[in-house]
Order: sequence, then structure tokens, then C-alpha cells
Amino acid sequence: MKRRRAASTGTELIERIARARVLVATAAVFIFGFSFIASGQPPAGLIGAVSQGSADMGMLQDGAGMAEMDPMTAIAPPPDEGLYYTVYQVAKGDTISEIASNFGVTTDSIVTFNGITNARTLSIGKFLKVPNINGILYSAKVGDSVDALAASYDISADRIKDINHLDEEPLTAGIKIFLPDARLSSWALREISGDLFTWPIRGWITSWYGWRNDPFTGARTFHTGIDIGSSSGVPVHAAMEGVVRATGYSTTSGNYVLIAHHSGYSSLYAHLERIDVKPGRTVSTATVIGAVGTTGYSTGPHLHFTVSKNGRTLNPMTVLR
Repeated sequence: MKRRRAASTGTELIERIARARVLVATAAVFIFGFSFIASGQPPAGLIGAVSQGSADMGMLQDGAGMAEMDPMTAIAPPPDEGLYYTVYQVAKGDTISEIASNFGVTTDSIVTFNGITNARTLSIGKFLKVPNINGILYSAKVGDSVDALAASYDISADRIKDINHLDEEPLTAGIKIFLPDARLSSWALREISGDLFTWPIRGWITSWYGWRNDPFTGARTFHTGIDIGSSSGVPVHAAMEGVVRATGYSTTSGNYVLIAHHSGYSSLYAHLERIDVKPGRTVSTATVIGAVGTTGYSTGPHLHFTVSKNGRTLNPMTVLR
């Protein structure tokens, strides 16, 4: 009798522990689910799946559950589980491409799902939503339709409707939908990764982008580019493919070349010893546009290199590779 009571007590204890764990796991799902729903609008039908994750990776696994596998049906293809995401916490040394590779998805999927416009700003501890399906998260524009998007990205219209639980068209402007198997353009990926421009010359940085003391007057001024030290006469290459918009001379820049690039980008090369291109010429990174000099407002041979986006300068170090 005592043994039966002891066994009964032990069973009840195990059941209470199991129920407590279920309650903890359920609470975790609601807490994390609420935080990520509050952070942005997921596409229709998206399940934010979370549970306890690995201790060293800071990863929250999907909550779809793992059905017990029947050995007799192990060779059958897995059922379509729909679209859901895993939550991953960025660790030291992580890159988006490595995270994407580890999860078996494309970089496009992660950057669009998380609204990342500059991969170099990825910070340790940041939570990323990693979708289980390759594709891109897209914000519908006025006039968009499923068929038009499918044709544009060369993907299945039926799959778009199925994944996003869409019934009728047209799409409501601003709605977020997931385009399965779609890819970003190579240009868009270059812009997000920050690998847009190559170094126009090899050298050393003598002055950085931002506020500095003027080398002649000592006054506080804003430096709109970086100065790359080198020897006079060293060939200068276009930092990215584009079209030469202007060449000339000014008292500040000396001999200069201005090149227009894709998506509103432009680059300026100043203090040149000579200019080797004319306006209207199409250039590539193999094109020599001039040579390092010390013309204009300059203390010695160097190349002043400025990058602008839609007329506003930005730090070239964020887009150089």
C-alpha cells in the first residue's frame, strides 16, 4: 500500500511539473509573439513561432511542433507548413549571409523580412525574424496585382495567393505580402550590403569624412569626403560604373571629375593632376579617369573622394568594399 501511494505521489509530481512547463512555454509564446507583432505588421497568415532556444546561440526555435516520425513514412516529402519565422538573436561575429546560410534561406529573405537597409549596422543582441521560406517581404503599391508581381519576379501567382491567404485582387496599397522564391536585384543587394564602390586608388587615409580643423586656417569645417594619400601621377579609377556628368577646375577642388551612378548615387574625384575623361562617357571600375595631383585647395598629393546619394553626401567608408 505504501509503495502504491509513493508511486502515485511521484506520478502526480511529474504531472504537475509537466503542466508547469507547458504554462511557462505558453507564456513565452505569448510574450515574444506580442513583442514581435508590436514591432511591425507581418504578412497575412504569418505565424511568429517561438519557444525556448539554444543557450549559446540565443535562438528561439519555431513553435510548429515536431510530430513523431513514422519510420514507414520517413521517405515521404514533408507537408507544406505555410509561412512562419524563427527568431534569432545576433551573436558576436555574425553576418547576415552566414545567418541565412545556417538557416538555409537567402540573404534577400532576412533583409526584407526585417527591413534592413544597411547590413553593416547589424548589432550584437538584435533579434531577427528568419522566415522558413525563400522569398522577399514586399509592400504593395497602388495598382499592384498578384499576377503582375508574379510576372515581374518570375514566380507563381497561385503560390503568392496560397502563402498570403489572398482571395481577390487588386492588392491594397501598403499591405505587406510575402513573395515566395522572389529575389532582390543584384544592385539592391549591393546597396544593402554596402559593397557599392571600389577604392579609386590604393593609399592611406589622411582626412576622414565629417567635422575637422581646416588644414590651412584651423577653423572648424565639415569635410564632405575622405582624402586618400598617394603619390602624384598615380592612376585614378572610377569607383563604380556610371556616366561622367562633369569635369573641370575650381579653386577648392582643383581638377575634378563628377560621375553619376545608379539609384541617385554620384562620386566626386578632386585635386587631380590631369583629367582623362570627358562628360557623357560611360565608365566602369576599370576606367582610368585621371591621376592623383595636388591642384586646388590642397596641402600635398592626394585624392579627395566624395560619395553622394540624391545630392546629399554620405560617409564613403559605409559603401566602399
